[in-house]
Amino acid sequence: MSAIRGRVCVRATRHALVLASMLLGLVSVNAQAATVPADFYGVNSDATLANDPVARGAAFKTMRAGGLSVVRVDAYWNSIEPAPPVAGVHAYNWATYDSLVADLARNGLRWYPMLVYSAPWASSVAGDSFAPPAGDANYAAYAAALVQRYGASGSFWAEHPELPKLPTTVYGIWNEPSNQQYWHGPEATPARYMRLYLAARAAIKAVDPGARVAAGGLLDSGVVNANEYLRAMLDSAPTTRNQIDALGWHPYVGNLDQVLSSIKRARTTLNQYGLRNVPIEVSEVGWHSGFSRAERVQWMRRLAARLPHARMNVTRLMPYIWNGDPQWQITNLNGSLGQTGHAYFAGIRDASTRTAKVRPGLNVGRRGTRVRFSGAIVPAVPGARAWLQRKSSAGFVTLRRSGVRPLGNSRSRYRMTIKPRRRTSVYRVLVRPPASSGHARGTSREKRIRTLRGR
Repeated sequence: MSAIRGRVCVRATRHALVLASMLLGLVSVNAQAATVPADFYGVNSDATLANDPVARGAAFKTMRAGGLSVVRVDAYWNSIEPAPPVAGVHAYNWATYDSLVADLARNGLRWYPMLVYSAPWASSVAGDSFAPPAGDANYAAYAAALVQRYGASGSFWAEHPELPKLPTTVYGIWNEPSNQQYWHGPEATPARYMRLYLAARAAIKAVDPGARVAAGGLLDSGVVNANEYLRAMLDSAPTTRNQIDALGWHPYVGNLDQVLSSIKRARTTLNQYGLRNVPIEVSEVGWHSGFSRAERVQWMRRLAARLPHARMNVTRLMPYIWNGDPQWQITNLNGSLGQTGHAYFAGIRDASTRTAKVRPGLNVGRRGTRVRFSGAIVPAVPGARAWLQRKSSAGFVTLRRSGVRPLGNSRSRYRMTIKPRRRTSVYRVLVRPPASSGHARGTSREKRIRTLRGR
């Protein structure tokens, strides 16, 4: 888990009116199912849940009910293997993670482990967990042991036939090697990370050929250029870089548009190196309390709704963080789901069932020298706004903007009045859903309307 976080058109109007004539266009909705990859949505959780069986039961139920499939929790090498091997024999302690994985499985969730960090006895800098290991062999052995325990043919599942079998299928190698806080020391280079990744991947694949091994979890931020680091990684291994199964990406770069741009840059870099088929896993992302609550809520919902359909070969989204960090967590301090968490779950629903088209009805009527545009909108789209525009030589010019009012639970309406300047003009009305509504899309129609000003 990372702790650096500075981390920083409804086309409408089609109906004409001569003098006081009135026509009504009904709303049509084209609802379209949107396919989202299996296991796309997850979340980060800190060690609190790993060490608190009472709290995690309720938390895991809430996660699953909200549409999550995986939970990213660090697998600390030092916790699993606190002492060096004796005569080449490794001794591993699985008690903490056995309990965690069992509770995940009971709630229909899979563990997404990050294999972190150096065991102090194995570090290239004595006692420093964030320095690279002194050689690859012991780390690779630990990676293989983790798969032998929790992977597709893991001994844990053989020992617990009463549990739903939900083995670990994806393994992250280290966390944020582009971040000096978690990867430092004389040997902490992109090339050294690439060697460690390839050694761990080979060990994991030897146990479970179908496993996915994710590289990096690279931090991209205002002070860390993850693309430069990625390019250095790939340049260091020209003959083996095609062995990367997936790229973990942590775009802590600002608002939603900047996050999406960061992911697009990663996609572009991979494509340039011939790795077009390597998926991106957004294994961390989020916004700290330095942003307003409204911004955090809106961006989280929009990101969850848009990312599966962004055509950047992104196969996973795991926001930071469920709990354990008051500035970042998507739950309340008491463990209940916070507004950002609710927004995340709403975005998941938006992505799975999206409204492709929302068309407004249209009444056009005359009152004296004024013309009124009004109509019903079905279905109701909370927060939508209507725009009345007139066509000019330079394009459509906005004349009025209006909110919409509810008409029961399933419809809303808009109404706007203007005083025409010309006898004949082309008008259109657009109803624009808010960005937070996910994939609701506005459309528009236009029509030439003839009006007589006065008698």
